[in-house]
Amino acid sequence: MSINVGYFVRESVQNFRRNWVMTLGAVITIYLSLLLVGVFLATGVVVNSVVKSVEDKVTIQVFLKDGASTTDVNSLQKKLLGDALVADNGVSYTSKSQALAKFKKDMASSPEIIDQLDGNPLPASLDVTLKDPRTVESMVGNIKSDPLFLKVADRPDSPEDSLKYGQQVVKKLFAFTRVVRVLEIAFVGMLAVVSLIFINNTIRLAIYARRKEIGIMRLVGASNWFIRTPFLLEGVFQSLIGATLAILSVIGLQALIMPRLSEALPFLPVGMNGAATAQISLSLILAGVFIGLLGSAFALRRYLKV
Repeated sequence: MSINVGYFVRESVQNFRRNWVMTLGAVITIYLSLLLVGVFLATGVVVNSVVKSVEDKVTIQVFLKDGASTTDVNSLQKKLLGDALVADNGVSYTSKSQALAKFKKDMASSPEIIDQLDGNPLPASLDVTLKDPRTVESMVGNIKSDPLFLKVADRPDSPEDSLKYGQQVVKKLFAFTRVVRVLEIAFVGMLAVVSLIFINNTIRLAIYARRKEIGIMRLVGASNWFIRTPFLLEGVFQSLIGATLAILSVIGLQALIMPRLSEALPFLPVGMNGAATAQISLSLILAGVFIGLLGSAFALRRYLKV
């Protein structure tokens, strides 16, 4: 027996028309659910981009005392380069004059601060870049336990003050990311359940309205899948419409908000590229199809008693 795809599509469209109020409610529910999911996904992409940007800038500065032995400094640098946590060629030496030149460049917009400098108060340093910025605490522990560090540190009595690293900022960003992901999972779960219930009710009413027709189809030998396919397609169509509207809304919000956000925060990478937008769109479509099929399947399993 050949499969008539056109028949199934026509039946699904007719079900839309027969139950247009419930269908509209299901589409709106799915749209709002997937829109919130899309917004959370987009927020997660931006947050992860910001975290990655901050991570890439995380280095450990080991401040050296004036007059530190060149042999000791070179030995410490070589030892740090051999640490498994340090990136390849991840240790560089910054002299006092280089540190001062960098400070003047960074503070070019505040010349009054530069004018107040008396000589060069900045120490030389070893700048350490890690393979994984999240291991910065472990690496700091390794450095503090090294006798060579205590020998060349500018503040041997207070080793912590001879080390500078921005892990506290990263920790806060990681904590924020975890909160966003927890909220995302909670909202996605809650909205998925609501969408499933709405689709379930819509399909159940469609089945009830056509119960006599379905009974006749069974009497003339129609298979279960022949009867069920139009209802499954109906659920999928509802979800695809909702997903399409959600994608268009997310793209619209992105076009509206991202340029202004980038302008307000030029020092942070808050934009979204086309690949991220495509991934979010695909995720919303797949989520919509899954919700539509699952909701229809539940309704058919529970209420299609023919």
